[in-house]
Amino acid sequence: MKKVRFLTKQGSYITAVFLLFFLFFSWGCGKEKRYERSVMVMDTVAVLSAEGENARRAVDESIEWLKSFDAVANPAGEDSDVVRLGDMAGRGYVRLHPDVYRMLEFSQAYSRLTEGAWDVTTEPLTKLWGIGTANARLPSEEEIREARKLVGWQHLHLRPEDMSAMLEFPGMSVSFGGIAKGYALDEVRRIYEKHGVKSGLINMGSSSMYAVGKRDGRMWNIGIRHPRKAEDGTYLAVIPLSDEALSTSGDYERVLELAGKRYHHIMDPGTGYPADSGVMSVTVVIGGDVPNAGMLSDLLTTAVFVMGPEKGKAFLASLPDLVQGAIVDQNFCVHTSHCFRERMKQWNGEFHFAP
Repeated sequence: MKKVRFLTKQGSYITAVFLLFFLFFSWGCGKEKRYERSVMVMDTVAVLSAEGENARRAVDESIEWLKSFDAVANPAGEDSDVVRLGDMAGRGYVRLHPDVYRMLEFSQAYSRLTEGAWDVTTEPLTKLWGIGTANARLPSEEEIREARKLVGWQHLHLRPEDMSAMLEFPGMSVSFGGIAKGYALDEVRRIYEKHGVKSGLINMGSSSMYAVGKRDGRMWNIGIRHPRKAEDGTYLAVIPLSDEALSTSGDYERVLELAGKRYHHIMDPGTGYPADSGVMSVTVVIGGDVPNAGMLSDLLTTAVFVMGPEKGKAFLASLPDLVQGAIVDQNFCVHTSHCFRERMKQWNGEFHFAP
């Protein structure tokens, strides 16, 4: 597989992943001012922490930005560009908020690179299955075939001159699950930088986070959830972070169990079914020097999950070294890229590394 260079253009929501990381940190007794706030956005609780003279200003401004972003990128609501785009599907172009357009642009670029493993247009399938909602069910093969006709990133058209987009067929819609929280990481990080914040944590519902600097001179230690055990203190491993984005996708948070078979919420655009790739979870860490590190880490976890262990590992290996990842398969075997194995501390003995 050829090496892939990063795309620097920005580029998608419904919270597709409510993964539970466990964060180990205490603020200590440093001299700098520390401030923390939480807010419900994107169907999850975002917790923003910052340290420094302008910590309060940075966090408060970030909270206001998150609220405005949620309004335009939410799959429901009168101000939602997602709703407007779906309503106009098959009828014409819709001029979008710059944040929404950039996510779509970035999404389309990586749909090409991942050969469709990542696809922002899977919402008709997500809605059909309803996993994680009161309407969860196993659709018929005919229903899945019909829904698949409304899925395909090639049928989403972008017009950069006025930041407009069009869905080709009536009934198509987009979902920003797997990209919106990552986009939010990058934007909040820019606000932190503007206010000179050198230490803090941007935690978007625990499935995507960015560690700014260090806390009290030490790296931020993030515990990655055991994909089959939800008990507090039960982890796959602990990852030290500093000026890096981390995202995880897994098959365990929203699940439908029928006749002894387990269906999860991560859809495979190629089959119309939840991805049956042999993967339980994917974690990706990306250095802050990489453009759009948060958005890319968020997107890649879904794409690699759909690809499966071998193809996913090969794809991660084709990216620059600042992208590191761990793919946990259903045999409790962990496949890592770019020396990520050496970063995994407090390793859980139930798992083993691939050769």
